[in-house]
This record gives sequence, C-alpha cells and structure tokens, in this order.
Amino acid sequence: MKRAIVSTRIYTGVTDAPFAEALLMEDGLITAVGTTKEIMSRLTPDTTVSSLSGHLVVPGLVDAHSHLASYGLTLTRVNLVGLPSLAACRKAISEAVAQAEPGTWIIGRGWNHHFWEEHREPTRADLDDISPNHPVVMTRACGHLIWVNEKALEMAGVTKETVTPEGGQIDRDAHGVPTGIVRECLEVIRDHIPSVTHEERKAAILEAQERTLAFGLTGTHVCEELDDYLAYAELEKEGKLKLRVCHLLPPEDLEKADGLGITAGSGSEHLWHTHVKLFMDGSLGAETAWMFEAYEGSPGCCGLACLTNEELLAQIEMAYKTGRSVAIHAIGDRAVSTALDGFAAMREQYPGARRDRIEHVQRVTDEDLNRFKEMDVTASVQPGFLPTDWKTAEAKWGLPRCRHAYTWKRIQEAGIRMQFGSDVPVESNDPMIGIRAAMFRTDAEDKPTGGWFPEEALTFWEAIDGYTKTAAWTAGVEDKAGIIAPGKWADLTIFDDAFDEPEKAVLRASVVKTIVGGKEMIGKSGPRTNRA
Repeated sequence: MKRAIVSTRIYTGVTDAPFAEALLMEDGLITAVGTTKEIMSRLTPDTTVSSLSGHLVVPGLVDAHSHLASYGLTLTRVNLVGLPSLAACRKAISEAVAQAEPGTWIIGRGWNHHFWEEHREPTRADLDDISPNHPVVMTRACGHLIWVNEKALEMAGVTKETVTPEGGQIDRDAHGVPTGIVRECLEVIRDHIPSVTHEERKAAILEAQERTLAFGLTGTHVCEELDDYLAYAELEKEGKLKLRVCHLLPPEDLEKADGLGITAGSGSEHLWHTHVKLFMDGSLGAETAWMFEAYEGSPGCCGLACLTNEELLAQIEMAYKTGRSVAIHAIGDRAVSTALDGFAAMREQYPGARRDRIEHVQRVTDEDLNRFKEMDVTASVQPGFLPTDWKTAEAKWGLPRCRHAYTWKRIQEAGIRMQFGSDVPVESNDPMIGIRAAMFRTDAEDKPTGGWFPEEALTFWEAIDGYTKTAAWTAGVEDKAGIIAPGKWADLTIFDDAFDEPEKAVLRASVVKTIVGGKEMIGKSGPRTNRA
C-alpha cells in the first residue's frame, strides 16, 4: 500500500536538507522525500494522499529510557502521584485497604515528600494504624525508596537483626528498629510480594502501549527483566506489539537470555535486545545519588554506591564478553565518574566498537564531560526531570553545584551523543513535557522566572533530535530510523502546528497522528507524574 503526505512541513533531521514538504511511503518504508510537486508526480492510482497544511511531521519520536511494563502495572495500583500531603496519601491508601481482600498486599507508587505539606519522610507508623492486617508497600516517585508498614516488614522477615544488603540502606530508629523506609535494596521487601503473572504483565504492557502511542511515541528503549521481554515477544507473535521496543536486560538475566537465543542485536523490527543495564547509584530525592561531596543539611551523607568497583568491572566484562554494550544508571557526579572509569578499564581489556550509555547524568564534572566525548559514551538524559527536580537539587546540592547539573547545552556543544527519555513511570512519557523542559527549563508554574540556568536550554529542533537520532544509534538501528529519508522505517510523529514559531507553538501544539511502519496508531493519553 502506498501513502503520501503532501503540502505540509517536514523536519527530516538530515543535516544538509532539514526540511521538506512531502513524502511517500510504501510497505512500511519511506520511499521518497521532497516537494509536493515531486511526490505528486510519483503517485499511482492506489496511493492514499493526505494533505496536512499547517502541520509538522518529524521522525518518529522515541523514548530512550522507560519501564513500560512497570508503567502499565502502576495504572492498576494505588496512585499517589501529585498528592500534596501525607494525609492525602494516607486517605488514598485507606481507601485501597477498605476494598482489598483480607491479608492481600497493598501496592502503590508516586509519593514525594518534597511536595508534602508535612515536609518529612513517612514511617511505618503512618501506615500501621490504617493497615494493621494488610502488608503495604508504597514506592517513592523516584523508584529508589519504598515506604512500608509493620506487616510488610513482618512478612519479609525484616527485623532489628536483619543485615542490610550492600549498596542499600534500611532506615532504623535509635534502637535499631526498622522505621519503614528502605533505600535501594528494595528486594528485601519486594521478593516477598506475590509475582505478577505472565498474563498480567502482557495486559500491563498493552495498556501502557496505547497511552504511549497517543503521546506520539513510535518506539521506546525499555530497561526491564527477561520476563518482560518474553511478554513483549508473545505480544508480537500475537500481532499486538505496535511500538518498536529496544530491550535492555539486567546482568542476572543474561545467562538465561543467552540460552533462549536472546543475544545482542537479536530480535525483530519491533523487538530486539542490545544492552545490559546496571545501577551505579540511586536518586537525588532519596539522597542516594552518589556524590563527591555531602548533601546539604546531611553531613557525611554522599549517597550510596550500588556496586563495588569489583562488581562494576565484573558486570561490564560480562556484557562485553557476550557482545553487548552497557547502560549504567548514574545520577550523582561520583557515580558518573566511576561509571566512566569502569568503561575505560574494561575497554582496554576488551577493545572493539561499543555503544555504551550512562543514564540520567544529572550532575557531571567538566573533566568527565571530556571523557564522554573521548570515549564516545552517550548521555541518556531525561529533560522531564527538571520541572520537579530543580528546587530539590538546589536544596540538596546547593546552587553552586547545580551549575553543573542538567547541562544539556554543554553536553551538546561538547559533541557528545545525547538522547532523551522519560523513565516512565518515574515521570510522564509525554514527549511534549520533555521538549518544553529542554527549551524553557521551568516547572508547570513557569518557575523559576526565565528558566533554571537558561544558558543550558535547547531549541525545539535540538529537542526533536534528542528524541530521534541518537536513540536510533544506541539501539543499533540508525540505518532504519532517526531521520526521514528514503529507505528508513515509515515511523512519523505529526503535530497540529507547523512550528513556524517554535517557542509559541510548543505551548499549544499537540500530537494528532502517530505512524509506525506506515500505519496510523490509535491510543489514549496517560496521566502526568511528579517526582524529584
């Protein structure tokens, strides 16, 4: 089937010819790009023609860091996103408890004490009175900290005598008794929660997929487990996987994945595997991002290293030996630096082409920016973090250190590969949120005035590149995606504005069509989130 889009504005992403006004698609690929006259001359009787005057067509946007299955699961659980107080969270949890079967786990996500009226972290005592018989686990918005009640601690066997796993922290009171807050080593509780079934996982992915497509995203890089990959694979076999999914696996799943033939680059045009995903540290809001200097107001607290140096090197080596590249979660400056050290050390032993990436890069030193460029390591960043992070960053890192935080313009000008993601369900995967954050560097109330370190702002077109070009390269599909050109996948995102004045248009424009492989996708938009 042939399809043409004419009389519109097309941002191709091609350096020498960034704009066009028409294109032709056939059998899932773009076959021609040019003027309306040129494309019209190539039409045949079976070509469907769409005239999109006043619209903008861009290469299909890709969320380069997501947890899609987890996002889908959160849609069925207690939602604490955006609640303004501990009291409001308690009310939502109480309502869930009242509707639950006796003794079942109450699971939720999204609370953020930095935005609460009470301005404090919660404890198990804030849950015990409203849920004495149900184990409760509420994940903080960042995903690196959980808040649990006494019943959950009891069912997980976490007591005063429990040894804290390396790379994590179980908060305790003056008597050594767990307070109900667990940082990073979340498995001490989560390993005791009944597992999600295969069918529940598939249903969650489908729900998340529909919302993702509605936002104009044609693909995503998911950082998830092997069980999730198998769910995606089954959905693809059933003809239900519409997104293009590049899958990153944790190191503990590699041996089993290799046994199933899921190796680097293996898969199809809708699902393939590339990287191993590691965790070097935690998050800013939980004070577990690993820093060179202590957090403001928390003497001696520099965050947490989730891996020892020996573990980091061993896990990178495991990936390199199996032909995989590596993605490392690193938010704090010391975590970023250590991740780069790991890459450098292992590349000496295992030379070869790599498409390594560091996820988040929320604070980085100038010296380490130089190393990103020298080693060709991708900065995989999330612009949507800034609107909810900037106040927290100032409070926990201090203004001088923030000058080297979320430095997207500096990253770009240094010639470092940079890609944009959302980390959904940590933040919304609506790319318009990320684009606006990259351009204006303000929150939902347009604060701070003029933008937070506005010299680090990007243009609209640079933001579009952040969702397209590098994401194709790190996923190993730059020959098929990332720009609009003949031979590329016919993956397109279409806006209801031509963006002649991007700074104005981005405030009102919305996605009207999402096209994957030449086919229009229909979805439903999801809720926005709030974290720091």
